[in-house]
Amino acid sequence: MAKRKRKKNFMKTIIKIIALCFALFIGLGFYISYTEKYKNINMKELDTKIYIQAADKESTGKLQVNWQYMAAIDGVRYKNDFSKVTDRSVNDLATMFLEKNSTSTKIKNNPYKLVDLDVVLNKLDFDEKQKEKVNNYIENLKYTGFTKISLNDPSKQQFIQDLYTEAADVYDKYGVLPSITISQAILESGWGKSDLSTKAKNLFGIKADTSWKGKKINMNTSEYYNKKIVDNFRVYNSNKESVKDYGEFLKNNKRYKQSGVFQAVHYLDQAMALEKAGYSTVENEKGEEIYSDLLIEIIQEQNLQLLDYECEINYFKSSK
Repeated sequence: MAKRKRKKNFMKTIIKIIALCFALFIGLGFYISYTEKYKNINMKELDTKIYIQAADKESTGKLQVNWQYMAAIDGVRYKNDFSKVTDRSVNDLATMFLEKNSTSTKIKNNPYKLVDLDVVLNKLDFDEKQKEKVNNYIENLKYTGFTKISLNDPSKQQFIQDLYTEAADVYDKYGVLPSITISQAILESGWGKSDLSTKAKNLFGIKADTSWKGKKINMNTSEYYNKKIVDNFRVYNSNKESVKDYGEFLKNNKRYKQSGVFQAVHYLDQAMALEKAGYSTVENEKGEEIYSDLLIEIIQEQNLQLLDYECEINYFKSSK
């Protein structure tokens, strides 16, 4: 009798152990599934346009907010469920990255300053694991822009990086944003592949007017929709020299100051100011000026506004 009872208890113990192992196995499966689900940002449901537009709305007249930081934060706090994002929530998040600057350290006398990502994460009470995930999501977004098409084109990325140092210098000296300088170089030179840029290292289509004392080259150019003209253009020894002279060219022509190019602190305003000043007379088939639209499209597609953010945040860090 006792032997039968011990056998029965033994079988119950075995069943409990099997049930416990099964529960642990199922739990581990759910855990792995959960962690894999949130390992990377949900690119399928993420609408990058919402974040880019919200960042630009808050940045206009101030300093550039990093839209990728915002998207990464929402990816973590909403557990990759971007259906929970609202216009109000994303706009409120954008405001957390800017505040009034009460110190003497200001960019071009701008009354605002950028707030570090870690400061924002602390305000949101993110723990260390959440912070780590935010940084991982930011890395996921490295080559994602307005259209969500991968920007991981080595030649284009190299072209942008090769011009960044000189573009930052132009910003430091004259206030022309790196996004504007580089987007103009991309547009005017066809990513450095146009005849003018390969033969004359002229990335910006700057003509050789009477004030130019250097070498020049005579070439065809497009001035209006489907219209070609022949003109003289400046010749440089390098792309770096071209960027440097571009800054001087804008500074020395009064119409750029008069149109508000140097007063603009955001790329949307600066692109419009360049069009207003007549940097290019390019038009569409309806005769409408579209130069600013072309620049803005390039900036948003290539994430060039993040170069503005990088330049501005580095300025604050170096001034501390």
